[in-house]
Formats: sequence, C-alpha cells, structure tokens
Amino acid sequence: MNTQEFEELWITLNELYNANRFLEYIEISSAAIESAIKLGMYDKAILLLNYSCASYFQTGDLQLSINVLEQYRELTFQYGSEIDVIQYYNIASIYWGTFGHLKKSEELMLKGLKIAENIQHVESLGKLYNNLSDLEISMGNYQKAKEFAFKSLYYANAFDVKHKKPYTGIIHPKTNLAVAHIELKEFSKANTILKELLATIDQPPYSKVQLEVFYAYALLCERQGRVNEAIDLYQKTKHYALQNNDLAMLQMIYNSLVKLIEKQGNKVVLCAIQKEYIHILLEMQQENYSHVLFEMEYKDHKKQFEKNAYMDPLTNIYNRRYFDEHAEKMVETAAKSSQPLALIMVDLDHFKEINDTNGHLFGDDALTITAKTLKDFFQPVPSIVARFGGDEFIVLSQVKDGATIQTMAANLYQALSSLSLTVQEEVVQLAFSIGVSTNNNGKIVQVEELIRYADEALYTSKRNGRNQITHYNHDCNMGNGI
Repeated sequence: MNTQEFEELWITLNELYNANRFLEYIEISSAAIESAIKLGMYDKAILLLNYSCASYFQTGDLQLSINVLEQYRELTFQYGSEIDVIQYYNIASIYWGTFGHLKKSEELMLKGLKIAENIQHVESLGKLYNNLSDLEISMGNYQKAKEFAFKSLYYANAFDVKHKKPYTGIIHPKTNLAVAHIELKEFSKANTILKELLATIDQPPYSKVQLEVFYAYALLCERQGRVNEAIDLYQKTKHYALQNNDLAMLQMIYNSLVKLIEKQGNKVVLCAIQKEYIHILLEMQQENYSHVLFEMEYKDHKKQFEKNAYMDPLTNIYNRRYFDEHAEKMVETAAKSSQPLALIMVDLDHFKEINDTNGHLFGDDALTITAKTLKDFFQPVPSIVARFGGDEFIVLSQVKDGATIQTMAANLYQALSSLSLTVQEEVVQLAFSIGVSTNNNGKIVQVEELIRYADEALYTSKRNGRNQITHYNHDCNMGNGI
C-alpha cells in the first residue's frame, strides 16, 4: 500500500469510526495500521490502534481488544505525544475496571487526568471524568459519580458553550448521570435523560454504549417496581449483549434477571436463567483476561527497571554499563559487513573549574546540554551514546553512506562548540576535547581496542591545548587536531 492509497483508506476509516460503524471499521483497519507503521506514520498508526481497541470493546470482543491494546501501548510510549499517552491510560483503565481491578483502574485514570489537566486537553478531560464517574458507580459512590458525570458533560458543552473542541462522547456521561440519579432515587431526572438517549438509538446492531442505555432504562424500571417492563428490557439487552459476546454486561444483566424472576416466583424461567448465568460465569472464568493485563504491567515494570539500570539519571542517556554490554555486538556485526564505525570520546574541558566557579547546578546543566546535543546529533544513524563517567562521554556510531568520519567529527565539533550557558547574565562558552578512532572498515573487532585508540587521541587533544579533535591514524598512530 502506497502513501496515496493509505491516505484514502485513512479517510474512510475515520468516517466509519465516527459514525459508530465499528464492525465495518474492524474489517479493514488491520491493513491500514500495518501500512501506517511501514510508512513511518506513527501518529496515524497510534490513532487507528486507539480506534481498534475501542471498536473491539464496543462490539464485545475483549480478547482481540486486549491483543490490540498491547501493540497500542508499545507504539504509544515509543512514538506518541502526551495526548496519546493520556488516551492509552484512559483505555487501559477501562479494561482494568471491566475485570474488577478498580483501584488499578483509578490509578491509571488519575495518571491520565494529571497530564490532561497540565495541558488542558478538553477531549481527554471529558473522557476521564466520564470514566471516573463509571468507576464510582461500580464502587457504589453515586453522589461522587454524579459530580464526575456533570464535570464530563461540562467539557462536552452540554450546559454552556465554552470549548472550541469539546468532548464528543456525550452519550457516555449522560448514561452515567442517569444511573447515578436512579441509585439516588431521583427517578424523574433519570427518566428525562434516558428518554432523550433512547430517542437517538436506531435499529440494531447496537454498540456497547447503546446497550448500556437499555440497561440503565431497565434498571430504572426495576427500581420503580415496573418488574415486567424491567425483565423485558433486560431480556432484550441480554439478546444483543450475547451477540456482542459482552461478558461483563451479561453478568450484570443476569444478576438483575435472577433477582427479579425470583420475586415473580416463576421457578421454570428462573431455572433456565440460572443455567444460562452459570454458563456465562464459567465462560468468564475461562476467558479471564486479567492475567494478560498483569503480564503487560510486568513488562512495563521490567522495562522501567532496565531503563533505570542502563540510563544515566542526570543526562538521560545510556550509562557505561549499557555501553559495555551492547557495544561489542555492534562492533562484531559491523565486522561481518565491513561497515565503518567511529568511536568518539568527548571530554568537557575545564569541568572542575566550571563547577567551582559557577556551582554544581551549572555543571549539571553543562553535562545535560552536552548529552542532549550528542543524542540529537547521532539520532539519525545507529549509534550508542553514553556517559562514560564524570565529564566524559563516549559514542559508537555507524557512518552514513557517502559520508566520512572526518566530516562527521567536524560537524560534531561545530555543534558542540556552539554550546553556551548563561549564569548571572554572563554567557559561559563550553569547550570540548575529542578523540576519534575507527574500526578500520571492520578490521578491528575488539571494543577495548577502539576505546584505547580513541582515548590516546583524546589525550593528544588535551596535551595540544584542548578544545580540538584528534583522529587516531592506524598508519602513523595519530592524526592532526582540529
């Protein structure tokens, strides 16, 4: 699929999703997601995965929804924006809540809410307050649920017009508000809301959120003592929930049906309903997706642990441990294909004097800006950028096709030489000594050898007055400084 074909499919998929045509969206979305990733359109791939999670969830296919959630999480934390991260926390929290892990669900929602409030992203605020309302209903805190539903509706411009791009999921918070009214015995208010929502629902197939409206109205009938009407509505909702394989909703419906039919005293119908309910509970037990979520969380914790073990906390680049464990493999791979590599040692000149004169916080800033410059400079090519210790940095990098190590080093020197910091309105120019060695087009296969040569070149730069580059020359031991 080329770019033009993808863009045409992208428009179609957005139209389908926004029209709540979830089944049609699911049928054609996989190829589009794969193409978006191949084309490097990660922002669109992330949004399509978001839509896929929601579409599978809305149609009740939790297994596929969770499978997509894992891919969605990986791409979001690698390439996503703050808004993408909020959306991930929001969706993940719904899954945890669906499977009964309410505290974990709340924890994820609050993480997303904190970011959303910082950047004042209205759509995210509307969604998160709606989901917090839903969570409070699950915990029996109906007054709080009502407050959160009102907050969500505020961001949807349900009461006034303030936000240019309001939260668009108005049916969700209105349903939650209606349920909160029901549980607080504010039946007339609930009835007004639900009648309005029912009028917007057309013919089947029904989405999850539409079934939630039916369920809420059945609950209203139940609480008002309209038992036969409640049973009919629960049975109707059950029929479509079974089509969607929505096990979580079916559990709620069967729980209500069993209690109502017990009141009626119809033992034949009760026996049939109880058998169906037992079947659903067994199916839920067999398809317990909690372990998938726990495994995903374990992977996240593991990644965080690895990050802490391999990252320098001050500069947020790799540390010496990471370099030592990964550089050898890079050198061996380069040797097999005669790929030229450069090993570069960078030393911040007069660092002790910088610290003593301007303070340690200034010294930290100097190290941080140096690390960021190195990381940004080498980002386009496969490389390892690490803090080697103190004021010294080390880089192992491939060389671009058609480029030379000398040109790359000269450009790096220029980028570093432009760095300066301001302290008490005085500009302090940073200076660097640099030593460069090469793997001699794959002939050198030991990292220790590359480090030794680069270190010798670095020492020459310092001995010759600092603030310069020296290249190690394999033929005559040392090249000229720059």
